[in-house]
Amino acid sequence: MNQTMFGAGYDVDTYVRNLRNYRSMVRTLMDEADANDEHARELKRRVAEKPQPVRATVTTEDWCGDSALNLPILASLFDKAGVQVRVFRGSETPELKDKYEREGDDHIPVISLWDAEGNELGRWIEAPERVGTMKDEWKAQRPEFMELYAKQKTDKEAAKQFATMDRSFMEEMAGWYRDGMWDETTREISNLV
Repeated sequence: MNQTMFGAGYDVDTYVRNLRNYRSMVRTLMDEADANDEHARELKRRVAEKPQPVRATVTTEDWCGDSALNLPILASLFDKAGVQVRVFRGSETPELKDKYEREGDDHIPVISLWDAEGNELGRWIEAPERVGTMKDEWKAQRPEFMELYAKQKTDKEAAKQFATMDRSFMEEMAGWYRDGMWDETTREISNLV
């Protein structure tokens, strides 16, 4: 990751302003998100030992619920830690998307920390570990969710039902993050380097 490529990414405000999915939810969460000060100090301490400036990238797509729910707290964390951040849509940045996929990471968002020499210092994928378990449990209790997901491209009624369930799922997950999972996100990221 060099400065030119980093500069081609979206700053968080521009990315949020141009979201096609979940925009109102993300805007609300941006106003609420306040990263754990201890985690921000830890991240700042760890990156201070690396060639400066250390930068963060978020590789995602607009439809990604995990990104929508975590971007607000990531923006707060990186701001408090003094780490510049840019957001990249994988569909617009195939070289970055392909790099992650070649290395076995096919979920998004992908958050990477890079030193000034372009070396990747750490990578975080999708959601905190605990949220992954919570999502699996939620889906196991609602098998129709994935059935509707599989049918949505060819069945308009399934698409409507899936959209309703997905919105409900996003609202429930937003509650999880507000109730402590944002701290899990910032804790995991502050320990990447």
